[in-house]
Amino acid sequence: MREISTDVCIIGGGLGGCAAALAVTSLGLRAVLTEPTAWLGGQLTSQAVPPDEHRWIEQYGCTVRYRALRERIRAIYRANPTLSDSARSDPFLNPGLGSVSGLCCEPKVALAALEQLLAPSQEDGLLQILLQCVPRAAGTDGDRIVGVQVSRHGEDDLWIRADYFLDATELGDLLALAEVEHVTGAESQAETGEPHAPTVAQPEDLQAFTWCFAMSHEPGANHVQDPPPNYAQWRTYVPALQPPWPGRMLDWNYTHPKTLAPNCLPLMPNEAAPGAMSLWTYRRIACANQYESASGVRDATLVNWPQNDYLDGSLLDPSGAEAAKVGAKELSRALLYWMQTEAPRPDG
Repeated sequence: MREISTDVCIIGGGLGGCAAALAVTSLGLRAVLTEPTAWLGGQLTSQAVPPDEHRWIEQYGCTVRYRALRERIRAIYRANPTLSDSARSDPFLNPGLGSVSGLCCEPKVALAALEQLLAPSQEDGLLQILLQCVPRAAGTDGDRIVGVQVSRHGEDDLWIRADYFLDATELGDLLALAEVEHVTGAESQAETGEPHAPTVAQPEDLQAFTWCFAMSHEPGANHVQDPPPNYAQWRTYVPALQPPWPGRMLDWNYTHPKTLAPNCLPLMPNEAAPGAMSLWTYRRIACANQYESASGVRDATLVNWPQNDYLDGSLLDPSGAEAAKVGAKELSRALLYWMQTEAPRPDG
């Protein structure tokens, strides 16, 4: 297979991988950045999740490069002529006015900002970006990785040699490929000394994952399609958890992540008490009130809620990862269909 050589190879083009590429090339080193999807940015783009939940990020706790990314995103929005004057003049512009983050934005805008930040290094010949590129094997010499084989969409495999390899993948792909010692799940109290750690290690104790999707509301329109596969199963599904889930997964009630008590959030802002949160505004990434009335922009919210957290499979299980992805997508489609057809509404 064809080979290329570089100073540093970064496997994974999420936010960590992009930050690494900016740091490496700022030192004058050559870097190759690979990404399995068609978009850089990970959390902000292909995963469609707002950037952080840091309540004081505008005041402290922000690196210079992360600040530059945030301001670049805002600059792109301010260049939109249909943005309202009040939104454009807000120094802490939050395009979606989502409550989970001070910068809830659309994935395509975050992608444009990242590409602008990385462009100078590409133009200088220091950075090569390979999209739709999946690591398949790693070559080692003792405890050093000397090369990584990657499969590229529609092309022959490529062997990348580098002095240093950085694993910036979402799931630590190079750990298994290079047979690097690692652990998963919850370590035991004896291993860590943490008072709240379990007595016995629980390597399968992993956080649920979610197949996110964006959703808008068009009053008077009907976008209901046929029920998704296994909808009958999902509409009655009750998670087997301790402490127990308060009822069916597809319900407005869920377990509060801190208190573990049953909790209920309404969908729309007009259903919530004044000043209270709603699911709609929680991860809203586009807000019509931020634009001139003639812009045609509608609200869009990102559905990443307790109701579509997938609990019945692991992405770290080689034999079950694909089935887990299918199950997570089915659950999210079932949640949307339930909201369209069966979810209780305040008007009855």
